[in-house]
Amino acid sequence: MEQFEPGKSLSFRLPSDTPSHVLKYLTENKKNAGRKFSSNIASIFIDAVSQKALSISNGNQMNVPLPKGLTSEELEWLNHPHTKALISQLLYQVVKKPYSHFDLNQQPEKKKEENPPPTFKANAAIQNFAQKAFLDFDDDDD
Repeated sequence: MEQFEPGKSLSFRLPSDTPSHVLKYLTENKKNAGRKFSSNIASIFIDAVSQKALSISNGNQMNVPLPKGLTSEELEWLNHPHTKALISQLLYQVVKKPYSHFDLNQQPEKKKEENPPPTFKANAAIQNFAQKAFLDFDDDDD
């Protein structure tokens, strides 16, 4: 069997059950691209095959279509790693605990430290000195 390599010609027939929107897209693309049609379709074909190949090897991913009309700022926010982590965490909670309530505003619990840092407490003499020396805000320059 021949190995595929870049520059190798590949041809195939469209199946009889090809959706009409695909046929329409191909027809419009052929009309607009002219001689560059095959290179345009090749990049789409490579992307689709790549996604399919990766989804077979990595079955723990799911593609979710985004709503139409998003601004570039919204798309940039959605593509941020923190946003993706948040969405995956929400999905995990929904799948693992579908009937439990969770609060989106909830702050994560802080772990109690075994040896808390020492806190400074002034005794009465230090407080009295500080009050007389530094906290006397009477206006003397009147």
